[in-house]
Amino acid sequence: LHDEVERARVFHKPNEPPPQAPQLHMLVHHEEHWPHLFHQKLRINPEIFDDILNQISGHPIFCNQSNNPQLPVSIQLAIFLNCASHYGNAISLKDVAQ
Repeated sequence: LHDEVERARVFHKPNEPPPQAPQLHMLVHHEEHWPHLFHQKLRINPEIFDDILNQISGHPIFCNQSNNPQLPVSIQLAIFLNCASHYGNAISLKDVAQ
């Protein structure tokens, strides 16, 4: 068994950062099924988030005339709220990546 574990083991390569997938797509699921988790992450109720999103979605600042597309307004708002809900250095890059 020990030999089989040794053969199957995957070693971390320090030159390569570990893969991470953003969890922003989970906000929609949390908004619908677990609003308390949505509130915990963004410090705002889902209904208020939707109201703010409706008010800012048509603003010209979210229109991009370049070849580099912007993230959807909902994701930009979620990133801002996540950063704004932490004081100073209390937010980590890992938390923003989630």
